[in-house]
Amino acid sequence: MNNMRKKTRRGKNLALCSVALVLALVMPCRAEMPEEYSPPEATREDSVPASAQAPATDGQDPAESEVRELWTGSLYTSSYRVGVCFTAQGELRGVVHLRLRNGQVDVYHIRGSVKGKEIRARHGSGHSFAGRFADSGRVEGTIRLKNGMKVRLEGRRTHNAALAPENCAPL
Repeated sequence: MNNMRKKTRRGKNLALCSVALVLALVMPCRAEMPEEYSPPEATREDSVPASAQAPATDGQDPAESEVRELWTGSLYTSSYRVGVCFTAQGELRGVVHLRLRNGQVDVYHIRGSVKGKEIRARHGSGHSFAGRFADSGRVEGTIRLKNGMKVRLEGRRTHNAALAPENCAPL
């Protein structure tokens, strides 16, 4: 009987941990971002991937001038799809769809910055993501939970992805 309870608890803990780890990319929290998380000035570095170079707005709708990518991957027993949009000024916004093992999809909103190949994102609970564009097809980084726990994460990048124009959610 005790062994059965431990297995059930372990399964629940794994699911909760999986959710908590991906939460590192959720909900706008610009006010809590430390200074180093501020979007960079309008200058771009030569090392920026071609997909990261957003065209100037010239009076266009900002959604039309943003770079739009879909990042996908898995974490423990969950899978994720992250729609991200970022501007030439380095402002990042997006939406995380986290599909749990039971099929439930949790939705979270993110804010952050891109400078060169470096990515920073944060949400209201204090979790954060620090990563980089590993190459044209991969993004990698570390999720840091507010309790200090760190988890490495790697995702596949899809350039020019179809995303919801109002919030960059994956379609």
